[in-house]
Amino acid sequence: MKILDFLVHGGHQYEFFKNDAKFYCMGASGELHTHESLGRPKQENVFFIQNHNLENLNPDIVMIRAGINYEKYYPFIKGGAKAIAVIQTNTPFKIPDWCKVVVWNSKISMDNFSGQMKNKKHHYIVHGFDPSEFKLLNIERNNRILSSYSLFKQREAFLGYNHWSLVNNKLNICDVIGHGNEDIKNNIGTFSYPKLVDIYNSYYAYLNTSTHSAMPRSRGEAMMCGLPIITTSNYDAKFYFKNKINCLIADNADDMIKSINLLLSNKSLFNEISNNGRNAAIKYFNIKDYIQKWSNILK
Repeated sequence: MKILDFLVHGGHQYEFFKNDAKFYCMGASGELHTHESLGRPKQENVFFIQNHNLENLNPDIVMIRAGINYEKYYPFIKGGAKAIAVIQTNTPFKIPDWCKVVVWNSKISMDNFSGQMKNKKHHYIVHGFDPSEFKLLNIERNNRILSSYSLFKQREAFLGYNHWSLVNNKLNICDVIGHGNEDIKNNIGTFSYPKLVDIYNSYYAYLNTSTHSAMPRSRGEAMMCGLPIITTSNYDAKFYFKNKINCLIADNADDMIKSINLLLSNKSLFNEISNNGRNAAIKYFNIKDYIQKWSNILK
């Protein structure tokens, strides 16, 4: 099976490329990428191409993703290829009529918007991670709090930068990773796998401030690495995150500060949420379930 895809979300697509297929991947504008673009190792079944490589490709499936000028790939559909749209945002982008399958990573978003898309099959697949890759390491943790967002200030309306800023101004122990954050004082850079796992394991807790991000994958990565998370409760949170069991729920800066101080002062609570969080991530965000669900759709 040959799948034409477009690199828009390296972390997600690293997991997606674990499916049994050959993936031919371009940038959103047809530009050439390298393995570094994924922020993850490049698998042997992934081939980075450009527009001029498409002439004899004849893919079986064309992926439709946000920001892609998908109309130019309609000739593949006329030639027999199938289209699959992937929506990883809280509101959907426009899906072409000739795309009959839509995959969502947020059940709440799917329930809210799938009814507006007639004559399409809708599927819900949450993130998937490999517990042998995102693992708990026996290394010393600092007493700092980590968040992972790209373009944090620019996307404040979705990611809750103002909450994060209020928390950091009060406690001054918060760091952020991700690109496009050069104007944030406590930005420590960007990290690819496997270095990313070391980063998760070296912090004391993970703070998710997102307000309208449908299902931030970094929460699952952090949980699987045994990093206790403090998270907002919007979108699909209720399906996976249980307050004071596998996480701490906090929807405003004051509660986030209280939750951080509680974790810092209560080692037994830290250990409980660390262990329960990893177990929950392995249960809910397991790569085996993720691959099986995708495999059923691709077949």
